[in-house]
Amino acid sequence: MTTRPGVRPDLLRLPLVRGLVRWRYARALLQVPLLLLAVLAVYDGFTGSVLPGLNVATVSVWVHYRGLLVIALALMGNLFCAACPLMLLRAPTNWLRRHLGTRQWPRPLRNRYLTLGLTLAFLYTYEAAQLWASPGITAALIVGYFLALLLTDAVFPAGTFCRYVCPLGNFNMLLSGVSPTMIQARDPDVCRTCTGKECVNGAPSRPTGGIDVQGLQVLPMLQAAGEHARPARVPAPTPASASRRPGCETRLYVPTIRSNHDCTLCLNCVRACPHDNVALVLRSPLHETTRRLPKRDTALALLVLAWGGIVNAFAMTPPFTLLLDRLSAWLGSMNVPLLLVPALLGLIGAGVAVSVLAARLARVSFRHAGPVLLPASLAVWGGHYLYHFLLGAGTLWPAVSAALARLGLPLPEGPPASVPVADQAFVWQLTLCEIALAAALWSVRARVRTAMQVAGGEGVRAWPLFALCLLYVGLAVWVFSLPMQVRAGL
Repeated sequence: MTTRPGVRPDLLRLPLVRGLVRWRYARALLQVPLLLLAVLAVYDGFTGSVLPGLNVATVSVWVHYRGLLVIALALMGNLFCAACPLMLLRAPTNWLRRHLGTRQWPRPLRNRYLTLGLTLAFLYTYEAAQLWASPGITAALIVGYFLALLLTDAVFPAGTFCRYVCPLGNFNMLLSGVSPTMIQARDPDVCRTCTGKECVNGAPSRPTGGIDVQGLQVLPMLQAAGEHARPARVPAPTPASASRRPGCETRLYVPTIRSNHDCTLCLNCVRACPHDNVALVLRSPLHETTRRLPKRDTALALLVLAWGGIVNAFAMTPPFTLLLDRLSAWLGSMNVPLLLVPALLGLIGAGVAVSVLAARLARVSFRHAGPVLLPASLAVWGGHYLYHFLLGAGTLWPAVSAALARLGLPLPEGPPASVPVADQAFVWQLTLCEIALAAALWSVRARVRTAMQVAGGEGVRAWPLFALCLLYVGLAVWVFSLPMQVRAGL
């Protein structure tokens, strides 16, 4: 199939990429190594060294995984959801669901509010339980994640955990809003005449399998709604429509996708499409920050994620310790887990309130504030995670080698690792913040221009959102410039 004029460059058309991606076991090439690493992390977390810098659980999760995650999001997209080893449990969960029966996920929870609460709970637990220094708790967290997926997807339709429960997956999907790639239909006309909708239903094992969603008339609705339309979700197939090749895990219909905020980049749609009509296109990283208006739950999640990133980094600095001392004197308590509740939630809540106020002063919906902060949000999380990644890059090989040696599988000695100083990490952090500020200000300019056109050129003001972006990035630079606690060697 030739590319239609005006279609963006398709990465799946690169030599060897198309054949590899369409291979049935392509995803397993990424999932199996991560599964083996997860198993080793659990083993070493429960039985290995109590020193976090020498344990596979802590160095793989809190140093390398997080650092590589933000690099992948910035350069490619949501690769870590695509490589998620939890998805290897699909076979047992499908088997359990056939015997236990499938229940529908409660309608009040079909949004991001549950994952938002779980994200706040994680940020609190990370500080209260000092997860970065707790190999055993980290190993238990890995096991808990596998059990949570097993229990959720054994009762509810496949993909429910990814879509409505997993805080890490939603973290990836939200931040991939500024990734340079996106799933797109190569030729929408082909999708309009497609009867099987295999990108959603999967490739059936017999011609009558799957659900016929041709009558949804999705494309005409999308064209009428414009860029702000959400991607259409298609009902999950019944158990009778078993597939050799699964469809989209989050029930997205390819020609209606205009955002990465619901896409796990599993590429099931690519393998299932019988017309070879699915592309992974290059796009501007600011495509969503300048054009798309998210739903309220997504907009709120973007704001919490943005300010949670600053607070998570701020918690490593001396002023945060001073804040806890002040709260301790005011509340008359030395209980640190108790003090963390008002400290963390109060700071994040204050940031969200300032963002909502800026939107009101700009006379636009608060749903505009989250997208314009998205580039800076990725810069903050990336700057924080890269700090640990750069300073702890040499810790994984010795930890893995020691764990395998206890299993009788010694590795050769790795090369000596050069440890960067904190000043080098700050240069990277400052560079990311400068790029993010320029991107955020450009996003504000584009959004205000669009809002003015909608409002007839009256009432909308840009300066409050400009001030919000300057405040956010200024706080990020201040936090990164503070002395950081290297937290038990990590």
